[in-house]
Amino acid sequence: MTTKKEIEDALNIVKAKFDDPKLKPRFVGFSKNMQFTFPDLKTTYLMKVNNGAVQSLEEESIPTPDIHVTIDGGILIDIMNKKINPMTAYQTGKLKAKGNLTDLLKLQKLL
Repeated sequence: MTTKKEIEDALNIVKAKFDDPKLKPRFVGFSKNMQFTFPDLKTTYLMKVNNGAVQSLEEESIPTPDIHVTIDGGILIDIMNKKINPMTAYQTGKLKAKGNLTDLLKLQKLL
């Protein structure tokens, strides 16, 4: 079973991608609240992004995030380790995402 520490490490990898020089131009002007819910761990993390920079990553939940991803921790780890393609996870229902389509396409670049 996946631990909270492993999830936090994976989310920190996502966070670091906002500073990747190849990806940074894609996120100029991107200011969103991205919520990640992990039903298997019964926890939720909120990543607040302002103009393409992550302002915070906390174990927290808000009622109406701009982007809401629901995924089991093990699936996120497999995506980050390139064992599962994020699109395949989405198409098979292992990853559920709600939000503006343009924002969701940007999210794909982070996973």
